[in-house]
Amino acid sequence: MLFALTAAAVIAWALRDHARFLPTGAFVPRHALATTGHHQNDYLPPPPVTGSAVVNYPGLVILAIHLTAVAILGAAWVVRRYFRSPGLFSARFSFAVMGSVASAAVTVPVAAITLGNAILFTGTVAAAMTVLQYTFVLVVVGTALFGVP
Repeated sequence: MLFALTAAAVIAWALRDHARFLPTGAFVPRHALATTGHHQNDYLPPPPVTGSAVVNYPGLVILAIHLTAVAILGAAWVVRRYFRSPGLFSARFSFAVMGSVASAAVTVPVAAITLGNAILFTGTVAAAMTVLQYTFVLVVVGTALFGVP
């Protein structure tokens, strides 16, 4: 659970770092348009919570921890299933790779669900790469200290 909580905090930090608050005035960026009917476009404003980091950070962490916990448990199960000794370097390294890739993959649905149009897809991919880098290092350190969960 410690791995999932740490990864969720990194996901929230990376997404908030790449998110922006979209203007609600007359200027409507192209990516904020969504088809709502036959050949009609409507403005999709960002969720109001994206403007308040105090509320948005815990919400991102709570959502991300649920998805990340499932991914981390899946990675731990795979390592324990296919490696005879989870204490070996190869097992720990495999867990670090799978855990960080799973955390990066979780970043995309978390961004889509929570931030909507307040983050571009390129920003989401950049946040996912940041999550991949940081969680890999964190999982390597965590497995060195605590082993594979």
